[in-house]
Amino acid sequence: MSVLDTRAEKPPGTAAGARLQHKLPGAVDAQAGSDHARLREDALRGDADAQNRLGMLHGSGKGAPQDWAQATGWFRQAAEQGHASAQFNLGVVYGNGQGVPRDLAQALAWYRKAAHQGHAKAQFNLGLMFGNGQGVPQEYEQARSWYTDAAEQGHAGAQNNLGLLFVNGHGVPRDRQKAMTWFRKAAEQGDAAAQNNLGMVYANRSDVPQEFEMALFWYRKAAGQEYANAQYNLAALLENGQGTAPDAAQALEWYRAAAALHHVKAQFSLGRMLEQGHGAAADPQEALSWYRKAADAGHARAQFHVGLRYDSGHGVPQDQEKALDWYRRAAEGGHARAQFNLGLMYLVGHGTTRDAVQAHKWLYLAESADAGVSLGDKPQRQRLHAEAAMDGPQLQEARSLAHQWLARHGKAGERRGAGALS
Repeated sequence: MSVLDTRAEKPPGTAAGARLQHKLPGAVDAQAGSDHARLREDALRGDADAQNRLGMLHGSGKGAPQDWAQATGWFRQAAEQGHASAQFNLGVVYGNGQGVPRDLAQALAWYRKAAHQGHAKAQFNLGLMFGNGQGVPQEYEQARSWYTDAAEQGHAGAQNNLGLLFVNGHGVPRDRQKAMTWFRKAAEQGDAAAQNNLGMVYANRSDVPQEFEMALFWYRKAAGQEYANAQYNLAALLENGQGTAPDAAQALEWYRAAAALHHVKAQFSLGRMLEQGHGAAADPQEALSWYRKAADAGHARAQFHVGLRYDSGHGVPQDQEKALDWYRRAAEGGHARAQFNLGLMYLVGHGTTRDAVQAHKWLYLAESADAGVSLGDKPQRQRLHAEAAMDGPQLQEARSLAHQWLARHGKAGERRGAGALS
C-alpha cells in the first residue's frame, strides 16, 4: 500500500482521456440517426461542426454504420478548419491506429493544435504522452505544464496525474500538500483513481500521524466504483483493523471483489485467508485456485505457496519436479524462503539431480536476502555443507552465478542481515 496508484497514467488510446469525444455541446447521439442525411448535407457544405459530428457518428457506429475511414475523413476536414474537438478526435484516431496506421507523431501534432485552443482532453493526452515518453522523449516538466492546463479546467484525470507528479517529485518538487489538493479536486468529481490515491496518502503519511479513518472513507468511495486497487486497500485496512475494528469477513469479501477483477495481490491475499480460515471457513482447494491465479501472474509469494503444496502433497498429488519449478519461479522473484527451499532441493537431489553449484548459489542468495528469524542461520549452515563437497572451480562458478543474479536484480554487493520474511 506504499505506492500510489498510477493506473490513470496511460498512453493515449487506453485511458478515458483517449476516447473519442462523444459529449460535445450539440453532439449527435444514436437518436439522431434519422438526421444523418441533413448532417451530411451540412458537412458537405463545409460546416466544421457537422463534419466533426458526422465523424463521431461513423466512429461510434451510433446513428450511422461504423466506418473509421469515413470518420477519419470527416475529422480531418473539420480539423483543417481549426475545429478543436475534431483536431482532438483526429489525434485519437492516429493514437489508436483506427482507420489509419498508428502514428504517434501525427497524434501529437493534432493534440497540440487542439490543446493550444484550450481543449482540456487534448491537453491531458499531451500530458500523458510526455509523462510516459510515448512518441516523444519523457519530459515531466512538459507533462506538468499540460496537466496543469487541463486540471485548471476541471479535468479530473489531469488533476489526479498532476497529484502524482507532486507525490513523486517528477517535474516539480515533492509536495504532498499540493498532491492532496489535486487528488481531492479529482476525487470530489468521483474519479476513482484519485479517490484511491487520496486514501493512500492518508494511510501512508509520514509527516503527520496516519489518518486511517479518512483513508477508509476514500477507499470505500473508489471501491464502490469497482476500482480494484481501492478494494484491495480497503480489505487490507479491514483485515488489520486500521481505522476501524478488525473485520475479517468484510476484508475477505473485498479481497474477493478485487481478485475477481484480476488484482494479483488480492488473489494472493484471498488465497491466504481461505487457507487460514480467516473470515470464512477454511477451504484449501479454493485457496489453491487463487494462489495459482496469482502465481501465474508472477506473484512470488503465491508461487512459493504453490510450490509448498506440490512439495508436501497438500491438496495436490505430491510432485517434486513441479515443486522445484514453482520454487524456482518464486526464487527468481527474490523470495528468500523459496531460494532456501530450492537450494535444499538441489543439495539433496529432490525433483532434480544433485547440483552443488546451484545449491550453493540459491543458499547464498537466501542467506543474503532479508530472510528474517524464520530462517535464522539455516541458509548459511546448508551453504557451508554444500561448500564442503565442492572444489575451487565449482565454488567460483556458484559465487559468480549468485553475483550475476544480484546484479540483474539491482542488488549487487548487498549482504543484508536479518529482517522480516516476505
